[in-house]
Amino acid sequence: MAERYLEQIRAIIRVCEDTDGILIVDKNGIIRDHRIAMNYYWKEEETVGHHIRELYPGLDENSSTILRALRTGQAIYDQRQELVNSRGEQVELDATTIPIVVNGEVEGAVDCARFYVVGQRIVRGGRRGGLSTLGRIVTQSPKMEDLKRRIRSAAQLDSPVLIYGETGTGKELVAEALHSEGPRGGEPFVAQNCAAIPSNLLESLFFGTEKGSYTGALTRKGLFEEANGGTLFLDEINSMDIGLQAKLLKALEEKKARRLGGSRDTPFDVRIVAAVNEPPEELLRSGKLREDLYYRLGVVRLNLPPLRERPEDIPLLTNYFIEQYNRSMKRNIRGVTPEVAERFRRYRWPGNIRQLRNAVEGAFAIARGELLTAEDLEEKLGGGMEQQTRPAAPAPPPEEGISLSQAVERYEKGLIQQAMKRCGSISATARSLGLSRQNLKYKLQKYDL
Repeated sequence: MAERYLEQIRAIIRVCEDTDGILIVDKNGIIRDHRIAMNYYWKEEETVGHHIRELYPGLDENSSTILRALRTGQAIYDQRQELVNSRGEQVELDATTIPIVVNGEVEGAVDCARFYVVGQRIVRGGRRGGLSTLGRIVTQSPKMEDLKRRIRSAAQLDSPVLIYGETGTGKELVAEALHSEGPRGGEPFVAQNCAAIPSNLLESLFFGTEKGSYTGALTRKGLFEEANGGTLFLDEINSMDIGLQAKLLKALEEKKARRLGGSRDTPFDVRIVAAVNEPPEELLRSGKLREDLYYRLGVVRLNLPPLRERPEDIPLLTNYFIEQYNRSMKRNIRGVTPEVAERFRRYRWPGNIRQLRNAVEGAFAIARGELLTAEDLEEKLGGGMEQQTRPAAPAPPPEEGISLSQAVERYEKGLIQQAMKRCGSISATARSLGLSRQNLKYKLQKYDL
């Protein structure tokens, strides 16, 4: 065999050793072979014989590493791609594409991908997967430094952890740090936002399915099987149906799960990290969280302080995000004006760190000077910075016979209704409230809005 062919094969083997998926395409971009370990994603029958753009309709000859390698004959290594597949799922991956050259002509290509995000799932295995560590939690707050010490200790245990924090406080970063700093750090980390999936689909997602268990069902692993040996992070677990909470508790107690339509139990070895965005005591009182599941998950409990309780971190995080967006957007913003710095300090930040990051990113899109000004932030925060610097009016006394949780829900529903009228779209409303689109959609369904 010619040495040049051997070198091509060696190069392909090297890049495919530590990847999640492999596609082999012909010179026309038609997929001829498929190897994707995540069987809840693409099945072989869904890919082989199809053009790569049928899987990812938004790709073109410049944005697709496969089509570019076929056109140029040049290998492309570790290129980060943020795509939307034909199912409408957001996908983030690192792609390496090596052309197959025969007699000087490109006859096809091998594409190897390492997946980071697929829809609402985060599947990044091991220390090489880009997970957060304690060093990446940016803070100079005494409260947060104490929390980091607790995370470091808890990471060495195998006990379940329950994280409580308001929306946008960084619960996922804490979950990732618990995984990456502990003995399971080299194993899979699988994250699932329970609020983002309809209740009738959650059970099949958790436990997996066998082909034919219901109309259109395929054989798929559940979350427990995917995370086996590693960590399963369940965000907003309080949004899960009470009946499913009971099944989850049973699986955790027995450490085995049975796929829907299956006939045997599959044992698993998974560390569970769960998160809620409402005080657990309130969730228990309102019946949104089973008491027995709470005690099973809350062996170790970590509370994340909201951004308003760590004001010393606001300028630090602001500069951190500015540095990030300077690199990604090829800009040279030096900071914020003194006026913005003071307003940031006094603002309440209902959406916490996520809202601060989004505000900085939005300001980058319109900023023209070297400093971010109040005008640059108007679109993201509007008059909110002014309104929240004044003392909030006292809340009206609750009606007789109404519980605290019911009063909070009524108040939240009113805020969402007002924001929807003011903003006019789900995306704009989510930004103004400091929520993710998925979380807002869940609340719209919850309150029948």
